[in-house]
Amino acid sequence: MTRLFVVNVLLGIPGIIYYWLLYTYFTGGVLFSGLSSAGLGQRMESYFSSNQVLGPPLAIGAIIWVLVNVYLVNRRKRNGDCQNASGKTAHWVTAFASTLLPAVLFSAAALV
Repeated sequence: MTRLFVVNVLLGIPGIIYYWLLYTYFTGGVLFSGLSSAGLGQRMESYFSSNQVLGPPLAIGAIIWVLVNVYLVNRRKRNGDCQNASGKTAHWVTAFASTLLPAVLFSAAALV
């Protein structure tokens, strides 16, 4: 379980950038709004639209996260640590929570 925690914390470190991009996109931040006061659905999309900016990094990060965690579940199952469904559920909950840990710590440090 230690390997699971460490690997997902390391995968969560670049995830801070994805959370920031999503935040600026949904709040209409300066990065994507072009300094206009138009809302999310009313903006004109430029050549470098926010979907093109957000899509590939989020997709690549999600694919890597899922593949790594599927490998870790299979590895735990071969070792006998994950025999029942509750072991797999605990694995995925731990993986998701430990991936969010760097973003939570970064946000908490920014508030101080």
